[in-house]
Amino acid sequence: MDKNKGFLVEQNIQIGLTFNDVLMVPQFSDIKTRNECVLKSRFSRNVPLNIPIVSSPMDTVTEFKMAKEMARNGGLGIIHRFMSIEEQAQQVEKVKRAQAHILFSPIIVSKETNFKELKILQEQYSFMTFLVSDIDADVFSIVDKMKSPSKKNKSQEIKNQLAGIITKRDIRNMKSDTDKVKDYMTKRDKVIAVEMSQDDEMHWPNANHFKQLMFSNRVEKIPIINNKNEILGLVTLKDINRLDTSPVANRDQEGKLYVGAAVGAKDDHMERAKALIDAGVDVLVVDVANGHSQLCIDVVKQLKEAYNVDIVAGSIATGEGAEHLIKAGADGIRCGIGNGSICITRIVSGCGVPQFSALCDVAPVCQKYDIPLISDGGNKYAGNMCKALAVGADCVMLGRLVGGCEESPSQMIYKEGKLQKVFRGMAGYGANLAKAQRLGAQEPNSYKFNPEGVEGYIPFAGPLEGVLNQFTGGIRSGMSYNGARSIKELQQKVKFIRITQSGFLESGVHSIKEF
Repeated sequence: MDKNKGFLVEQNIQIGLTFNDVLMVPQFSDIKTRNECVLKSRFSRNVPLNIPIVSSPMDTVTEFKMAKEMARNGGLGIIHRFMSIEEQAQQVEKVKRAQAHILFSPIIVSKETNFKELKILQEQYSFMTFLVSDIDADVFSIVDKMKSPSKKNKSQEIKNQLAGIITKRDIRNMKSDTDKVKDYMTKRDKVIAVEMSQDDEMHWPNANHFKQLMFSNRVEKIPIINNKNEILGLVTLKDINRLDTSPVANRDQEGKLYVGAAVGAKDDHMERAKALIDAGVDVLVVDVANGHSQLCIDVVKQLKEAYNVDIVAGSIATGEGAEHLIKAGADGIRCGIGNGSICITRIVSGCGVPQFSALCDVAPVCQKYDIPLISDGGNKYAGNMCKALAVGADCVMLGRLVGGCEESPSQMIYKEGKLQKVFRGMAGYGANLAKAQRLGAQEPNSYKFNPEGVEGYIPFAGPLEGVLNQFTGGIRSGMSYNGARSIKELQQKVKFIRITQSGFLESGVHSIKEF
């Protein structure tokens, strides 16, 4: 280094900007209502979004309920990895089974299945209706073979003859754990079933046809069989009605909700990935603190070589990091280090890049390779989300902002006269302690932990749907101010202006006492 120039000049140290340091300049708009603004986007190369919002893979944010409701409202939930492989795979299955016009993998039980076994299945899969097969085998061996929520590998392997159906109403009459399904089910001769050809799925009836058939026969569930009485699927009125009440729901080609799941970069990541893919996951997120590392790059390559599934990798904060991961095979890039509300990485390690500047650096690289960019963290307000999308992100990933919702798995507490929910960072002490105990440590050594996150509580926010409506309304409003009807158009039209601290203060509530 030239001593005459000095360190700052030699290093060419740049100024890092956050969302609060900039505003979008209002432009001419011919948009009459913000409902004209379309929020469709992508999370990864092959996973679409109807709203550009994704829930973070944190153990106080995303499990089955959150992932299900995120997808029903047009977004996507990434189920966290801080649980056993079996538990995480089950969570994915529950989402994939939660909503579809035709359920190609209904839970099938035998006539000899007892009440105790049914209760276990109800708990595991959140199912209340079961098709009954003639096959005389252990119920859990049947379920294991039927597990994958894809229609591609079903009846060719398992020839389950339809013997009847047992519903929630029937199960309610069972009293003893030893009561058998055969004594309470509706037998085959009284079951209204629709015969279809598995080779001609393009001409299968639509939802309205099934709805009329149900109304005519006063039933709410209709099994689908082939000409040999072998089970192909199940249609329920509840699922059909959801098609009408959730028009924005983010569904795959089979009508199932999209869902993602996180994997780590050490130990069980390949085994976990296989179990999640078998369960029907649509996208895997390689969830590591520093995605711009040889470890993360190698994991992405391993996963892409082994499995045909989208891989999102990160977190990174530079264009160089994005390029390395994309060349390794990543189908989506997660950007954001140290900017979350519970993250202290920048304080503990001194490393990170303010989010707006990070996106400015990463976005051109992702656009060059046509790879979606996820802005993770710093999204305190809907306006910040709109700025993230405008500068080049395809979607935003939320933690705290949805962690207070009814659907998050975190504990509800009553504190300071209000309902609150526990919220913690996944690099925090509590999360590290739980991980160590899960891996078998009886008395984990706390001195080995170097927490980069904190724990606390956040206000209870109520149902997720209402919270997401507020965010999408704010994003649409920002788009309308820019005269943009799509996220892509927003990115083409946006003009940013840098503001001072006084400008930021002027932008918020001031000179008034709020109620």
